[in-house]
Amino acid sequence: MTSLEIAPPLSAHQRVASTDIDVLHDTVEPFAVGHDLQACKPDIPLDGLVNALNVGAVNLVWVRYGGGGVIVDTPPTEGHFAMCAPIAPMGVEYRATKNRETAGGSLVLSHDEAMRMRPHPTLGCLVIATSTGRLADHLADHLGRDYTAPLRFHNVDKPAITSPSIVERTWRYVCDVLDHATEHGGLHPLAERTLEEALLTSILLGLPHTGVETLAEPHRKIPHHLAGIIREWVQAHHHRPIGVTDIAVAVGVGVRQLQAICQDEWGLTPTQLLRGIRLDHARAALSVARPGPRTITDVAEAAGYLHMSRFAAHYRQRFGETPTQTLKRT
Repeated sequence: MTSLEIAPPLSAHQRVASTDIDVLHDTVEPFAVGHDLQACKPDIPLDGLVNALNVGAVNLVWVRYGGGGVIVDTPPTEGHFAMCAPIAPMGVEYRATKNRETAGGSLVLSHDEAMRMRPHPTLGCLVIATSTGRLADHLADHLGRDYTAPLRFHNVDKPAITSPSIVERTWRYVCDVLDHATEHGGLHPLAERTLEEALLTSILLGLPHTGVETLAEPHRKIPHHLAGIIREWVQAHHHRPIGVTDIAVAVGVGVRQLQAICQDEWGLTPTQLLRGIRLDHARAALSVARPGPRTITDVAEAAGYLHMSRFAAHYRQRFGETPTQTLKRT
């Protein structure tokens, strides 16, 4: 038995276990795209399992049908994006052109053509679905300007920005984080947004699409007068659950442009800039705080930190002492 059979992706987010093909279909469809199912061997009972959840505007659903397997028919996705990541090789047929292939990695469903697929009965398949509009918005965030051309991922001749393996590595990492998050009371909104953006970024970088040439353009040189605006905004909002994208949007530049400014001006990434400002505020607060059982926790949370172990590690790395040592000198 393989490890995936023991603990399939998103096992902490099980939606249904059923032998009824209609129940399995109706559970999967809201998280994927419209589709029809038919059993390959109706005389063999199905043994289906569906794990699914939303991560921001991205849906993740893993499904195993069991039994003798099923045939999945999908119509053209049009303005939606859906990618299958079969855990084992999966037969694929394009219904109009009659082309056939065996998918073993990231398979983007056609925007324009109906498809037929036969996922592995027991190892199953993960589906990642969102809208092309959400992907275009994420692309625009990186560019620092609107991206208005239709974004398409199928029948594109241009190569991807990087290896398609980034997509699989990312979704496996995201699934692992999501499964472990339930052990710690659920996922924080900032973590959810980070995972959503990681998935969107891996799709834009690892899959061919019509926006590749625009994404590959070198960033425009931005005057450094924006550096002061960046630092002032981070100073004012460091206590909130903000990330790199929030800083870029607030200042009116793309993520890549924000990274270039921070590197040119301070030799830092935007994340390092935010972390340093948070830690400086925390040290200032500890220097005047009254010692108590929750003093360090309260100061860390006020500075925007949610995990005390991470706060302590970053604090010691920056200042050469622990938060407790700073507090004792108060």
